[in-house]
Amino acid sequence: MKELHLNAYAKVNLTLDVIGDRPDGYHDIETVMHTVELHDSIILRESESGITIRCASPDVPADTQNIVYRAAQYLRETFRIPKGVEVELNKYIPIASGLGGGSSDAAVTLLGLAQMWKLRLSDGQLLDLAGHIGSDVPFFIVGGAALAVGRGERIRPLRPLPTTWIVLARPPIQVSTEWAYRVLDHATARRHPDTKAVVRAIEAEDAVQVGRLVCNVFEDVVVAHYPEVAALRDRMLAYKPLGVSLSGTGPVVFALAANEGDARRIGAALSEQGDLEVFVTRTFAEER
Repeated sequence: MKELHLNAYAKVNLTLDVIGDRPDGYHDIETVMHTVELHDSIILRESESGITIRCASPDVPADTQNIVYRAAQYLRETFRIPKGVEVELNKYIPIASGLGGGSSDAAVTLLGLAQMWKLRLSDGQLLDLAGHIGSDVPFFIVGGAALAVGRGERIRPLRPLPTTWIVLARPPIQVSTEWAYRVLDHATARRHPDTKAVVRAIEAEDAVQVGRLVCNVFEDVVVAHYPEVAALRDRMLAYKPLGVSLSGTGPVVFALAANEGDARRIGAALSEQGDLEVFVTRTFAEER
């Protein structure tokens, strides 16, 4: 039986901006994303037929509600693959957190199954397939650092940052992405990121400048409605890291740290607040 063991890495949004509305119901966005070392692990096992999802987390569905299931199904149907697959999913990235865990799992599943089923797809074909699965999935095909535009499916790879330590903290709430886009008035938002400046800082490998410039157009909206996120952001800022921002539409708030020691100090202090889920990680890019 063929079997592949793969890692699916989380991401943070160093910037996230909404540029306008689209006729297809999505929004035009600009976002600079970077993968981090925190990851889910996935085992793909070829089977005679069908798609089976196995996951110990009760919050992960095992049917078409699961983006991994939809990715496998789409690939099978597109290329008329007679074989099936069993997906064993071990979740370490918090679910519905703004860290892209589901999209990363789907991207890695596409890459793994293309290899398992010997499909010999070009990068362009993989990105096109990924775009049909979800807006963030193409970014995870590329990984590392990238600028994503359109609804997120158009990707411009960037030079990854030198190893930069990051503290992730998740308060015990959920923030609906649909709600966040509905309540955001991007035309009157008080703060928008300087995306071009962040791209220049990343290309210059200047993590200090990136930290100064991190910005998320959803942060003010989420902070105004969720005092837990506001308190967490203020607490992280008090430790004077390189920068603090919301990832995606939250609820995870992240801090870029000057070094590993600072990151672990901030992470330990935050962990003393028992209702937070805290991860100390670092930027990461797979060699391709």
